[in-house]
Amino acid sequence: MTRRPPLAGLRLAALVLFAVAPACSERAEPLSAPEPAATAEPSPAPKAEAPLETKDYPLAGEVRKVDAEGKTLTIRHETIEGFMTAMTMPFHMPDDTDFSEFNPGDYVEGTLRVQSRGGVTEKYEVAGLEVVKPAIKPMVLEMTKDGPKLAAPPIRLEVGDEVPDFTIIDQDGTSRRLSDLRGFVVALTFVYTRCPLPEFCPAMDRRFHDLAEAVATNSARAAKVRLISLSFDPDHDTPEVLREHAAIRGAKPPLWTFATTSREDLARIAPPLGLTFGPVGSEIVHNLCTAVIGPDGRLARLEVGTKANAWTTSDMLKTVAGLAPSGDR
Repeated sequence: MTRRPPLAGLRLAALVLFAVAPACSERAEPLSAPEPAATAEPSPAPKAEAPLETKDYPLAGEVRKVDAEGKTLTIRHETIEGFMTAMTMPFHMPDDTDFSEFNPGDYVEGTLRVQSRGGVTEKYEVAGLEVVKPAIKPMVLEMTKDGPKLAAPPIRLEVGDEVPDFTIIDQDGTSRRLSDLRGFVVALTFVYTRCPLPEFCPAMDRRFHDLAEAVATNSARAAKVRLISLSFDPDHDTPEVLREHAAIRGAKPPLWTFATTSREDLARIAPPLGLTFGPVGSEIVHNLCTAVIGPDGRLARLEVGTKANAWTTSDMLKTVAGLAPSGDR
């Protein structure tokens, strides 16, 4: 007798087959390969920073202001070749600077140390600054009923101030007052004939020679202009000495005259016009100054410096011509 499988077992097998059949009949979707990631552009390599360069330049000029609290010296410096034109500017000084060693009018020399990167200045500092020619404190005399006595130096004249009157003794021994030249444009500079330094008095002689020649090209203007080279060495620079010196330098009165004045007048007029001078051995140590006085007797221009004034012939001629009466231009 054949045995039949139990009904329950058949039903279970059918259910299993039914459940498995669909799964086997489905076709699996093929797996797609992942898209490659976008390749990022490589970052440019950072540019190498330019190296910091340090260069030393000679610094020379005249101290104009001392500010110990602000730790600066204002210096009217000469041209710093390859770095800076001549100008007046404050320089921050090292912390250990003894500001009592500096005074306005001192001529100083030192080093300007400049740090730059890629041709751009990042900082500069002053090193080794020394006074090579101290300012001369003039002895100013004040006339009293008891005779001359020392007085406080007067304040330097400003443009527009009236120039003090004094007596001029020219190379021919003729005396006149500065006030006698009212109506003329007067260019006045200070020299002494024994000056051995080519960049001082001889340089000013050359400048006045060139200025005199430039003025003389216009006779109408020349008739209203007077150039005076005034000696501050009256003991040596007598009219005879001045006359010989004038001939050598090519000075032709009345346009350009060498002259001197008394020590008393020098003491009165030199400080207001910026001149400082005093004997040192056989020489006279001094600075340089050139004043232009208008026809009204008032200061029109004042150039003061330790070395030869920076004015040029053409520049000074413009000043002189601008002050001449309009009909004489």
